[in-house]
Amino acid sequence: MSNTINFENAHHITLPNGMRAMLCHTPSATESYVSMAVRAGHFYDPQDCQGLAHLLEHMLFMGSRHLPKPNAINGFIEQHGGTINAWTGTEYTNYHFSCTGDALAQTLPAFADMLRQPLFEEDSLSKEINNIHAEFEFKKKDDLRRLYQIHKETCNPAHPFSKFSVGNSDTFSKHSATELKQRLKALHSTYYCANNMCLCIASPMPFDQLSSLVNQCFGSLESGALANDDWPALYTENELGIQINIHPLQDAKRMIVTFALPALQNDFRSKPLNYISHLIGDEGEGSLLAYLKEQDWALNLIAGSGIEGDHFKDFNVSFQLTQKGLENKTEILRALFCYIELIKKAVDEAWRYDEKAKLNALALEYEENVKPLGLVAEYAQHLFVFSADEVNILRSTIGSYDKSVLVHALSYFTGQNVRIKVISKSEKTTKVCAFYMAEYHVEKIDPAVLDSLATPPVIEALRLPPPNPYLGDEYQLILPEQGYNVPNKLIDDSDYRFWFAQDQQFHSPKGDIYVSYDADSFSNTLESVAAKRIWLGALNDHLQAKYYRAEIAGLHYRIYGHQAGFTLHTRGFTNQQTLLANQLLNAVKTYIPDERAFNHHKALQTQSLQNSLLNKPTNRLFSRLSVLIQRNTQAPVELLDVVGNISYEQMLQCREQAFSHYFVETFMHGNWASDEAKRFANNVRELNDRANGSPLSRAVSKLPVGKGLYHEVCCDHDDSAIVLYLQAPSSSLTDTALCMVLEQMLAAPFFNALRTEQQLGYIVGTGYVPHNQHPGMAFYIQSPQCSPKHLLDATTEFLYQQLQEIEFYRFYWPNIQQNLIKQLEERDLTLSMKSQRLWVSLGTQDFGFNRNVKLAERVKALSFEEIQAFAEKLANREYCGELVLYSRGKYEDIPNLEKRTINSISEFKQKIPYY
Repeated sequence: MSNTINFENAHHITLPNGMRAMLCHTPSATESYVSMAVRAGHFYDPQDCQGLAHLLEHMLFMGSRHLPKPNAINGFIEQHGGTINAWTGTEYTNYHFSCTGDALAQTLPAFADMLRQPLFEEDSLSKEINNIHAEFEFKKKDDLRRLYQIHKETCNPAHPFSKFSVGNSDTFSKHSATELKQRLKALHSTYYCANNMCLCIASPMPFDQLSSLVNQCFGSLESGALANDDWPALYTENELGIQINIHPLQDAKRMIVTFALPALQNDFRSKPLNYISHLIGDEGEGSLLAYLKEQDWALNLIAGSGIEGDHFKDFNVSFQLTQKGLENKTEILRALFCYIELIKKAVDEAWRYDEKAKLNALALEYEENVKPLGLVAEYAQHLFVFSADEVNILRSTIGSYDKSVLVHALSYFTGQNVRIKVISKSEKTTKVCAFYMAEYHVEKIDPAVLDSLATPPVIEALRLPPPNPYLGDEYQLILPEQGYNVPNKLIDDSDYRFWFAQDQQFHSPKGDIYVSYDADSFSNTLESVAAKRIWLGALNDHLQAKYYRAEIAGLHYRIYGHQAGFTLHTRGFTNQQTLLANQLLNAVKTYIPDERAFNHHKALQTQSLQNSLLNKPTNRLFSRLSVLIQRNTQAPVELLDVVGNISYEQMLQCREQAFSHYFVETFMHGNWASDEAKRFANNVRELNDRANGSPLSRAVSKLPVGKGLYHEVCCDHDDSAIVLYLQAPSSSLTDTALCMVLEQMLAAPFFNALRTEQQLGYIVGTGYVPHNQHPGMAFYIQSPQCSPKHLLDATTEFLYQQLQEIEFYRFYWPNIQQNLIKQLEERDLTLSMKSQRLWVSLGTQDFGFNRNVKLAERVKALSFEEIQAFAEKLANREYCGELVLYSRGKYEDIPNLEKRTINSISEFKQKIPYY
């Protein structure tokens, strides 16, 4: 069954009250997707109560006339096989949900009730203010959020973008609960009306029935009026031609050059910004990035991103700089304008535009990983901007060359129209931004520098990209061959295995190739892992410019480290993929970084590891959990010193030893004939004639039962956090199924009890967390106001109580069982997803390639009595291994843990038994 949405055939209706709806009939779909966009984002906050739109979005989940309990709508949607969420943006707030295809008649009325008739209970109001404050606190050490606030403070103060969008307890506490409730009601009655809301639905429900249902659910909305969006300019002359220096928390060196544009992103017929970002963002030989790398000024470049609205667009060119680049910012700026000048001079070369249009057409025709709910949310918002006829062809319009449109768009790319942000700990700052306490400084850019950008110097090394050699004229499907619908072992030597399967399901001219290297000398010590990371960084950097053209023509590759070595993964169109894979494998075997590249990537690895230590506490805890459970996964904090001390000679020695004793496993899946697979298998064998090793173990720690271990992770963050991990005693189908079932059973109650009711923190949740297919469950909380002991006590008390009263869940068990079976039986949505599933199956020795099917059968066969028995053993702490990871933040340590504390990671790994 397909959940693909054909927007071209969508129907549009306007209800008598003025509400517009776009209805997409998806007859073969298994799910329905719904989104309501409301022109009521934070731009519409009262000046003296900023964050109110965000608070209103939260309050709509806190009970409505027919579902009065907080978060009842979430549970109701989950019972019907879906999820519900919302976000508050600048101009719009969006509410969206999914459900099983046949459940829309039940879920849409509940969704409408939530939007139309919220209760605004004062008890819920105070709790949601606490949750928003916890969300605010959570983001205080997020560099992107700090940058966003500085952006607000440096735009036109008369523009509503300058408002504080999140809200916190300080901004809301200026108003009494009664006053806030009245303001929420006023905001809701003013903006949540038919003329100010647009609906998009994709569903297998027939159109007439769907149209009638929409009318029934939303026909009684007050008509109201479309909200005004006549804002002043986002930037005046005072906010252009400026440089903003910003101190980051992480060790970052970046420069962001912003061009202030009108809403050119809405030109869907010519797509001028797609074309310009495609050229500026080129990474091939002769590109701006290749030149900056050669000068040792920049490491990366991203073009085209930036905030946007219905009437404005920031076009950012973001550079990740080296120290040398930081010292040559003006030269980088001149190089950028030199490259823009090349684009302006080439505007008559229609073939460049046509090539980009062809790439767009290929990407759309063979699109994978489409997220239908995200698309439906986008389209609900598009209804405010485009006509019904335009909306239907937004995605399918590839773009047609129009010189005048390109010339007009490029006219905004001038020195007088820029803002520059320089992000570095070494820059001078004079101010501190509100709320997030980030330091910054604003100064006018030297007018002489801006004037010089009008006639930038010619840089001979810069040139626009040539025609793409990887872009094919036709992509043909091979004929299916009997027996190759599942992986076949074409070669099975002691040091080399090669598997091949044809795609006989998706009928796409694409495929995936995985080549995995297991090597002791890249995995058995901290030094070997450090050497591998530096070598892989240098290798990927070496390959970037050479194969960028392949990337944009739909031939992708990744070379990444894993527990036992590293993997090359190529994916995309098959017609030249084996050639690309062979070239990459040859580079893997022959490339040796010089000492300059080694030092460069050693410094980058050090910076990356240092920055990982600044991640949020829950992220740090889950990262450390993987380190403690997986024998060959190393902690950044331990790698940091080793990377700092490793020498060039040690890296060369590790590489040499790794390629003198290793094991190779390859999997090829997609649109290839078996003869081509056999030829490629022999090529890989020839390239790896020195492979003489065996597969390496992916062992996992065997945690003790009944005696929980404790491990503190030191974080530079005020919040405390805990993760309670329960490890199943085996990876059997029964233990896996029981873990999955119990985690799903407890997920919503855990969230409601510890976040909604007890208000312990913004981040509260559960997860089914396997390691190398060994099952386990995690319960986690991050809190700005409670100690780790308080969080752990609350978690264990919740678990003990729920496990003792598991009989309560008997009523919900059939629904939970049905939803879990549905997840497990879900067919692969894309060819790449299927390739990845089969590859994982090979790694876990699941040669029937049907573990999920078997798990679904086991879940079907599970009785509630088995779940009760499992819960009882858990409550008595006689079944699962236990590990508590915590970060104390600004609070006291958890007391009296000496005998069960993991102080040394390496010592723990040496002593713990393994599965």
